Amino acid sequence: MTSRSPATRLPLSSAALAAAAVALATLAVYWPARQAGFVGDDFMILHRLRGLDGASDALRFFQAEFFDYYRPLGFLSHAVDWSLAGDDPRQYHLTNLLLHALSSVLVFFIARAFSPDWIAGPAAALLFALHTSNHEAVVWISARFDLLATFWALAAVAWMVNRLPGEAWGPPLLFLPALLSKESVVALPVAAAAWFVFCQRYSTRETVLRLTPWLGGLAAYAILRQAAGGVSAFGGAGRAPKLLVFAGVLLALTACADGRWLRLRTWLLSHAQTAGALLIAGAAGLAIGSLLPGPFGALAREKLAVVGFATVYLAAPVADAGSLAGTLLPLEPLYWRVALTALAAAAVLGFVAGPRLLNDDRAWFFLAFLVAVLLPISALTEGRRYLYLPSAVVSIAIGVWIGGLRRRWRAAALAAVAVLLAVSSWQIAAKLRDWIWAGDMTAAGVRLADSSLAPACDSGHVVFLTSPVGVRGVYTHFYYETFEPPRGCIPETFNVLARVLRVDAALDVNWDGPSRIVMTAAGYRGNFLLSRDLRHFDVPLHPADSLQVDTPIGELTAGPAGTDMRLTLRLADTVDRSTKFFYYSRGEIRPLLRPQAP
Repeated sequence: MTSRSPATRLPLSSAALAAAAVALATLAVYWPARQAGFVGDDFMILHRLRGLDGASDALRFFQAEFFDYYRPLGFLSHAVDWSLAGDDPRQYHLTNLLLHALSSVLVFFIARAFSPDWIAGPAAALLFALHTSNHEAVVWISARFDLLATFWALAAVAWMVNRLPGEAWGPPLLFLPALLSKESVVALPVAAAAWFVFCQRYSTRETVLRLTPWLGGLAAYAILRQAAGGVSAFGGAGRAPKLLVFAGVLLALTACADGRWLRLRTWLLSHAQTAGALLIAGAAGLAIGSLLPGPFGALAREKLAVVGFATVYLAAPVADAGSLAGTLLPLEPLYWRVALTALAAAAVLGFVAGPRLLNDDRAWFFLAFLVAVLLPISALTEGRRYLYLPSAVVSIAIGVWIGGLRRRWRAAALAAVAVLLAVSSWQIAAKLRDWIWAGDMTAAGVRLADSSLAPACDSGHVVFLTSPVGVRGVYTHFYYETFEPPRGCIPETFNVLARVLRVDAALDVNWDGPSRIVMTAAGYRGNFLLSRDLRHFDVPLHPADSLQVDTPIGELTAGPAGTDMRLTLRLADTVDRSTKFFYYSRGEIRPLLRPQAP
């Protein structure tokens, strides 16, 4: 990453104009997102907001937990949108777009601080702004927590690396609102420690002094979380391994101060082959371990899946890994293959470019920064929003790397970036259409169900025989709260019999007598999940399966009929005759009307 081109840093006024151009380009690409509606968890947030008396009342979000999380600033931002526009989704989407544009500007100035070349800032900012996997964080209103936490985290890092006045207290001060937006930035002090040790080369004493305000912000957050929010200060026993790793990394970085890391670098440079062999051995050990039974094998497979998930969505312009899997369920085998390929590529990179990277202080910082943002999500293999902040780190590193290339290689790299941005923009446009469809489909389904229950309010029974979940790679869940917007009413009961996962279904549904419903899924692709209790969906229905499931609303039998799948529901005698039945098919919620009595 060492710069090989002459210093051509843009003056600050020109840099500001370039950053503004990036922000405008970001808004232009994402502007159609304002037409997307509410989907999935958005309705649970709206349900909370309906009980508020204006934005000032939202201060109570600091005094209690909501949905088992303590993220008061995220909920407060939603409350401000509610005060401005009620349940008009355009306001919420506009806030998301502005936050994404501002974070892109921050990426610009972070990259600019690390490279004397003018191209580093725009390249990094555009790669982040138009990163394909970020569509979920930007468009989904419920992902506001990730947007806010990333904005505050990037603001803290930008202040720190640009050495602005007050750099000793300003960045840790911004760390606190980042934590109050979402706990996923909890390991950001690791990046701060790396900056102090690798880039500033502080002594151990000065490193500890500089880290103290960061740890003070972490302590203040933990106290607020426990005392005001009523949530465990450290996230419970399940978070203990990550907290131990976080503390260990922080101590290791502090131990590298006083130039000790330079001795480590010298050793690595003089034993490059040994280090490379250890890297390969570690990757091979993880691969072999994943084949073993028991807890160790399960842990190895989990971590391989995490590596593969992050690699797919951080390194390639992929909007939905399901389109690459070749099968609908599960995705883990795809992630395992990608992870093994990524580990092999990392080993090769270590041999080819290891000495150059080891000699670059910035590479050490970027590696620590990436560890800081990946550690809190190191057990997650779904939800592209979790990679929003990591995508910023990767984009900054790539932008800085391009800024240091010789002219011939730079031209090739910029051409590749141009192609990547074009593909990403095309992918984002396609996903925006999917998000808009999801919002329209949800709103239409809600109106249909509500009209069947009107004029009664907060009563009636609704059953979705099939309900879309993650169809087209976006959030399409239906909850009780989903039915509230039209008139402020929620059905007395709402049940789902089968979830339709990831891809659409062509479903024909008919009554076969007064208490028997027959559903035929044409060209069935194995994407239904059934439930025995209508709460936990843990019974997969494979194309060749024949099974019987007893549910609270009746007996469900399923079996193949050629390439189709036929499901028959024999209603229990306890099912209310006034129950309204609906099903999802061919991109919309449809009613199943009872046959008229002769």
